[in-house]
Amino acid sequence: MDYSFLLNTFDAAVILGVSFPAIFMASKISRAPLRNLSLLLSSFLLVHGLYHLVEALATFDTLSYLGALSDAVVEPAGWALLFVFMVYYSRRGG
Repeated sequence: MDYSFLLNTFDAAVILGVSFPAIFMASKISRAPLRNLSLLLSSFLLVHGLYHLVEALATFDTLSYLGALSDAVVEPAGWALLFVFMVYYSRRGG
C-alpha cells in the first residue's frame, strides 16, 4: 500500500466529513449573501474532498486513468469554485 493512497484517503475523509455539515448549516442561513458565501465555500470543500478521493483511487493500477481525470476536471472545478467565492466575497461579502 502506498503512502499517497493513505494520505489522500485521510484527506478525503476529513474534508468530506467537514463539507457535508457545512453545506447543511449553510442552507439554513437566512441572509442571502452570507448563505451564498457559505454554500460556495462548502461546495469548494466538497469538490476538493472528491479530488482527494479520486486521487486515492488513481493509485490502483486498474484505476490509474482517474489521475488524469482528477487533474483535468475535478481540480479545475474546485479552483473555479474558489475563484467564484473570491469574486462574490469581494463584491458582496466585505
